[in-house]
Amino acid sequence: MWLKKLWILVIINLLLISQLNGCIETQNKNNNTKKDEVSCILQKPGFDDYELTYNFNDPLNISENNPGPGGTTNLESCIDYCSESNITCECRDWIQSIYNSFNTNRQKDIRKINGIWLPTIDTVRDAVRKIPTLKKIGINTVSFGPDIETVHSDKPRTIGDNLFRFYIKLFEDAGFNVHLVPNSMHWGNNNVSLYDLNEILLDWAVEAERLNSEFYVTFNEVDGMQENISETSIWLQKMLPEIKERYSGIVCVQPTQAGFRSMLINYSGFDCVSAFYPLMVPDEERVNKELRDFKEKATNIRVKYPSIKYILFNDVATFSGGNWAETYLMEAQIEAEKEGRSEYSTEEQQAQLFEKYLNEMHPFVNGTFFNNCKGFTFIGRAAEQIVEEKYSQYGTLPIYEKDYLWNTTGFLELIENATLDDKEKNLIFDLDKYSGKIAGWAGLCFEPTTENPGPFNCTSVESCMDLFRNSPEKYWRWILENC
Repeated sequence: MWLKKLWILVIINLLLISQLNGCIETQNKNNNTKKDEVSCILQKPGFDDYELTYNFNDPLNISENNPGPGGTTNLESCIDYCSESNITCECRDWIQSIYNSFNTNRQKDIRKINGIWLPTIDTVRDAVRKIPTLKKIGINTVSFGPDIETVHSDKPRTIGDNLFRFYIKLFEDAGFNVHLVPNSMHWGNNNVSLYDLNEILLDWAVEAERLNSEFYVTFNEVDGMQENISETSIWLQKMLPEIKERYSGIVCVQPTQAGFRSMLINYSGFDCVSAFYPLMVPDEERVNKELRDFKEKATNIRVKYPSIKYILFNDVATFSGGNWAETYLMEAQIEAEKEGRSEYSTEEQQAQLFEKYLNEMHPFVNGTFFNNCKGFTFIGRAAEQIVEEKYSQYGTLPIYEKDYLWNTTGFLELIENATLDDKEKNLIFDLDKYSGKIAGWAGLCFEPTTENPGPFNCTSVESCMDLFRNSPEKYWRWILENC
């Protein structure tokens, strides 16, 4: 009998030990899962070294047989789930899986650069949503790049690297060439030396190589920083071999209009000059003079610098107003009105000026980038048809089914929310949202209060900024009169 009791006790102990081991194993698995979750949450999608906890093999084709995060069965429900869930690890991994799925070898061998210039993050976002339209127009190259900020940081830094990498790969996957331009978008960011930017610009040369970008620009409006043109040329010649060690594509210099006109920048050894072009205005004599002048300068550069294989004009545009960031154009318009002329163009005038440029300048150079920013864009206006007629003569990119997905409600906002940290969200230059608690200024020379209100009785920087965005011309006239 006692042997039987002993045997029962042994069995019970073995069962208890087994259960304990099972509990320990389960706890270890839970701990590992929690560690994976924590590790994932600390990562932002949009870089190659991101470590996936969840893998989605076909992330843009969500269905019952290929579910997305949370078991969602279509793209819309996937976006809703991730937007409502504070972007869980699973959602971050889904966005990273999209990033990993992009094919950056789809760019075409393009004989004419039919481009658009996207100088702010909202213009990039808007262009992504309109990829099928861009292709129909004949656009084959987009010009944009990381946002360099110096004013609100201890040293120069780029804002939104992960997001810009995501958008660069997205455009390349769609078949576009990318003219990658590090760009100081914010006011006052020309307050540093070019040498202060060396580390950032060389790091992005490495990124341009990894991303397979067709063009890399040393820096936007390179002669607009602290250095004079002679010093800028010295800096460019020092940077060129450093960049070419890191990047094997087409290296460009992007001067201001004044820098291009001066013919004092040393372009030796560079492959490309992509200069800013003067604003086109309803003044035939002025427009014709600038066409002749910039043709002459382009010809002289080709003769003087045999290494230059591409002459491109960027920021080609007219202006119709309504953009709070263009204060200098508002002031130019006020002065022009006193003389009975205009710096602003109507929709009809824009179409006429674009047609003239496309007939006389675009065939002469290797490419053009029309400004697609608010107040400058031609898309959705009469000039769109003019551009399509001229651009599409050089062929158009194929439209893929996935090109339409980027216009799905909330999709790009979700991607931006996942790839940006809180400080980047406040600092990144978005015409529609830039206001802020960190970066805002609203053009004021004083702090607005209830006792001392700003334009139209706004009582805070935030409320003044809202007015500035909504009625920029009226607002800025008040500033000029009262500040």
